[in-house]
Amino acid sequence: MVDGFELVEQQVEADAAQLAMPSGEHIVTFIAENPAFEGIGSVKARRLWERFGESLYALLDTRDASAFGDALTEQAAQRLVDAWAEHGQSRTLQWLQVQGFDLRIGRKVLRFFGEDAQARIEEDPYRLLSFTGKWADVDRLARTRFGVGADDPRRLRGAVEEVCYRMFANGHTVMATADLEGQVAPLLGTAPVGVRWRDLLAAAVSEGLSNGSVVQTAQGLQPLGALVMERQVAKAIQERLIGGGQQLVEPAVADKIIAAVQAESGIELNPEQQNAIRLAAARSFVCVTGGAGVGKTTVLKSLYCVYDEAGVRILQVALAGRAAKRMQEATGRPAATIASFLNAITDISFDGSTVLVIDEASMVDIISMSRLCDALPSHVRLLLAGDPHQLMPVGPGLVLHCIMQVPEVPTVELKTVKRYGGQIAAVAAAVRAGEWPTVTADETEPVAFIPCDERLLADMVVELYALDPEHTQVLAPVRNGPAGTKALNQLCQARFTKDKPTVTSWNEEFEQPEYCGLNLGDIVLCTRNLWDKGLQNGSLGRVVQVEAPNESSVELESVLAWVEWDDDLRRPLTRDMLDDIELGYAVTVHKAQGSQWARIIIPVTASKLLDRTMLYTAITRAQTQVILVGDMEAARRAVLAPPKSRSRRVALDRALAMYLAREEASVLESA
Repeated sequence: MVDGFELVEQQVEADAAQLAMPSGEHIVTFIAENPAFEGIGSVKARRLWERFGESLYALLDTRDASAFGDALTEQAAQRLVDAWAEHGQSRTLQWLQVQGFDLRIGRKVLRFFGEDAQARIEEDPYRLLSFTGKWADVDRLARTRFGVGADDPRRLRGAVEEVCYRMFANGHTVMATADLEGQVAPLLGTAPVGVRWRDLLAAAVSEGLSNGSVVQTAQGLQPLGALVMERQVAKAIQERLIGGGQQLVEPAVADKIIAAVQAESGIELNPEQQNAIRLAAARSFVCVTGGAGVGKTTVLKSLYCVYDEAGVRILQVALAGRAAKRMQEATGRPAATIASFLNAITDISFDGSTVLVIDEASMVDIISMSRLCDALPSHVRLLLAGDPHQLMPVGPGLVLHCIMQVPEVPTVELKTVKRYGGQIAAVAAAVRAGEWPTVTADETEPVAFIPCDERLLADMVVELYALDPEHTQVLAPVRNGPAGTKALNQLCQARFTKDKPTVTSWNEEFEQPEYCGLNLGDIVLCTRNLWDKGLQNGSLGRVVQVEAPNESSVELESVLAWVEWDDDLRRPLTRDMLDDIELGYAVTVHKAQGSQWARIIIPVTASKLLDRTMLYTAITRAQTQVILVGDMEAARRAVLAPPKSRSRRVALDRALAMYLAREEASVLESA
């Protein structure tokens, strides 16, 4: 009884539950996102569904524009039916809806298979693994919607494929058969009575070997794609190592250029740097490695004088946009990201002698490197510059780490630190070598480690940041968790800008301003290369002016605010940029690679991502001070343990050694 009223409740105990997508979302999204339906956005598309429901498909198929007269203008209705006649897919869209496909996955399936989507997925539901990384979702859909049995060969093949995906996603390019079987069994669950997974898996692996999806090598099982990429890179390197006519200028000429560079710049090149220049002038494939501040850029600038003297065209690339920009600023020559370079490859002439210089090469994965090697003519020289003691690639495989292990690869390591010294250099060197340094807890020292309970860690980081926000950058190993960039950014915003004007955009559906998550004064980060805006992935800025939203600011180009970026240029923040801009008080160490700030704060918690390369990279971003905060024991374990790169199972070095051995055997045989 409540206030004299008797309440009657009914309770439902469900055996199973799942989130269901609102009806019609597939066709609404299809119309709203397809350029052919120009002028009919998500609001109008949704109104059409709400007005006509399931009959919308049939009405569109009749091509009768007058049927939509109550919902659209005559011109918009005609455009709708004309576009549907050319692009509409009633049967497939309805099938996706009936089968309960997630909108994101349905969009990918439709884009790839088109009208064949239904037939291809019904033939083998585990093809969906190519569109989503969630085995549990695909397996449940296959078994409940398509009646796939527990021991169905399609399910077994799918489980093998899933393990290969996971292996590659975790950075590996090769695995043992026993590891494969050990990881497949948990995906399949309990075997049916009288069935042994081991026997069925052997058949599934055998089928993978017979159809070429998996290849047995001396190193273990490799997915065909991983094997092809590694061998493509190995072959490209081998061709450059054995090719003739590699010497660009006589050694005496190289020495003369080195002397002239030193006299003109006033910089004395140490023996390591001079050897790197001579080696790059003599060989078509070279690796120049070294830690932070050892003068790799100085070597490149000096080497470019040799290339100029020999008439060699210089092309520069880096994996990230920010790294490419820094490369361009440091050398005074054009540089591009690997992705943009490859996109423009058909417009690039490789006539004559050419060299491609790849900076921050430790971060380049096997996918990017294989695409470069496939695109480049064999006469193009390659120079890889980087530090294998910094972060390894986010993507699969290892390139710089691997090829340095092959004795035949010309490599020079620069060891003398020039950019900074003192306590930061000493601590960085110890961490790089896997030795735990002795540091103070005094926050005024150049290097400090302040132990802190994880529950208080985020607040401590913000307090330290507040002591000198103009010169400080927080570098976190992770995005999520109590000390991740997301939580730290929210705390910083709440501390510094919560009472300031907000950045808003006009919501057409609700006819009112909508908060965009940014305030006046916020530090912001660009998370994608926006070349047309003059921004790169990793660019940092500050919101310096906020515009008032109104009904006219619904266009993608509408200016919502103004940001002063780290290149000192003031640019508009437009509505179409919102998905690529986030708070930047704290950024990941990956985003910071290659950058420098006066003062660095590093929150430390136990994490599978934490290793000595992560800490070394973060520490060497600091120019005057670095403060680590948090779990000192986790940091100590990470420094003393081998770097994560050593746990990656790859085969590039062995593929390269194999090609070089074959070449040597061929030469001996023909002698």
